[in-house]
Parts: sequence; structure tokens; C-alpha cells
Amino acid sequence: MNSWKLVANQAGQDCVQPTVSVVVSLYNYSAYIRSCLDSVSVSKTHGLPGGFEVVVVDDRSTDDSVKVVEQYMAASPMPIRLVTKQANSGLADTRNLGLVLARASLVFILDADNEIRPDCLREHYLALVKSDHAMAYGIINRFDNATRASLGTLSDCGWETNRLLGGPCIDAMAMIRRETVLHHGGYSTEYGSFLPQGWEDYDLWLKLAQAGHSGIFISKVLSDYRVHGQSMLQKLTPYQGRLAAHFTRKFLPLVARHADLPVLFGIPRQELAVYCAEGRGMQFQFEKRPARFIHRVLGQKFSHSLCKRLAALYCWLHP
Repeated sequence: MNSWKLVANQAGQDCVQPTVSVVVSLYNYSAYIRSCLDSVSVSKTHGLPGGFEVVVVDDRSTDDSVKVVEQYMAASPMPIRLVTKQANSGLADTRNLGLVLARASLVFILDADNEIRPDCLREHYLALVKSDHAMAYGIINRFDNATRASLGTLSDCGWETNRLLGGPCIDAMAMIRRETVLHHGGYSTEYGSFLPQGWEDYDLWLKLAQAGHSGIFISKVLSDYRVHGQSMLQKLTPYQGRLAAHFTRKFLPLVARHADLPVLFGIPRQELAVYCAEGRGMQFQFEKRPARFIHRVLGQKFSHSLCKRLAALYCWLHP
């Protein structure tokens, strides 16, 4: 028995062979989902032979998110399919379910608090259909939720493995080849269980790079990232070291091919040694109970500062 339910409006039922599926992950974003869908609804379809569909996957929201989507579906001519999960299982699982249920071979990933521009789907599609890359991405404008003023850009660099290993530089808003991503396991679900959510997309790009795939960069602003108190990027800084250690273990073959990089996953190598069992092998260990006790006694900030100094001393003694 499925742990989710799927309903579609009439346009969603009629659109059986879309060229592109837009998978929208939704959780307690009733304030933003309408704007998100509005932005998709004005997408230019010239050049998309089968048009596009929207697959909204709700991760068991506790606000009015589902109700807003249902009302939107009833009034919209845009093909929309709404998937409601019976239990909250996190962003990675939500995106994976959207990938499985998508009917197009090319899928654009969109979170419910973000927006795309009219040329977005067409530009991404044309970039992929003319290449053998696993994914395509364009420049993303960051905007303030209260004023809509621009706050700079994301995903504004070309695909380079060195740069990718240096830190997260490509956002989730991208178009991916469905079968390629599913073949490599989709989005990793450890995020939201024993690791914080937010870098599922970074993990996927590293997974594709380690498997020998690449992405194609579109040097145009094609989407908009909303900056607000609940934005995923706002919550990750305190956990960056632990995430970096996890990535070091998981993508060790990729790391080994780029041993000269001074920074890995946003953390200087010397500091990264703090979060790993040894400085050379970079083998990851989860935080032990004694470490948690020390953090409680000394304070998290002071403990981290002390560990950084010990790591620097270690690397000086063992270059």
C-alpha cells in the first residue's frame, strides 16, 4: 500500500507525455507556494514539444499548504499533480518520490518558497538536449522576502570539480536527467536523520562528479531564491564542519584525486582534521559522548576554538 496519495487536475490527467517535469517540494510553505506556482505558470513552452507538468510533493505539512495547492489546481489550466505523503520523511525522500512519479525524462527541482522565470524551463531543456551532461543550471538571483530587493546571486560559476570540492557553489534549482540520478540512488536520505537538511543537492552533485558525470552552466539569471528566516542555507553554518567530515568519508575517491586543494567542502584542511579521526586519512567519526560532555562543560564555541588550535598544532608537527 502506498504511503502517499496522488491527485491531478484535468490538465494534469491529460498531459501524459510532458517534455519536462517540475518537481516542487512542499513543507509548511503555504505563504509561498502560490507565488511559486504562479512563476511556473507563465513559463514559455515554445521549444518544449510536450510541454511541462508540475508535480507538487507535500511532506505532510501541518499548515494550509495542501489546501492552497488544491485550490490552485481547481482554478489553473496548468498540468498539476499533487502528491500528499502520510508521514513526514524529509526533503531528500520528498524529492526522490517526485523523481519516481515524474513522467518526463528531464526534471527541474524547485522548492516551494522559490520562483523561476519565464525562460527557465526552456533554457535548461535546450542546454541538456544538445549535450550529454547529467544536469543543467543557471544563475539564481537571491532576493529579500520582505522587500524583494536583490541580495546577490547563487550558482554563478561554471562546473569545475575543483571548485565543487571546495564548497557548495551550485544550488538545488537545476534540471537533471531523471534516469541518471535515479541510477545513482537519487538524493541521499541521511540528511534530516542524523545530519541536518540543506546539502542534499550538494551531495548529489558530488555523487554525480564522483561517477564521472558533469553539469552544464547557463550564464543567465533564470530563477529566484527567497531569503527568509526559514531558508535552508540560513541553518547550516553551525554544522558545516560535521557535514564536511561526512563528505570527506563518503567521497574519499574524489577527494584523493584532488589532494592539492587547501579547502574541502568549505572547510580548510587543517580545520577539517578536527572533525576526522586522523589528519591524513580523513576518516570520519561521529561525535562521541565524551566530546559532547566536553562541549557541555566548556561550551561549544570554546571547545571548537580549542580543537582548531590542536588541529593546527597537529598539522604543523605532522605536515
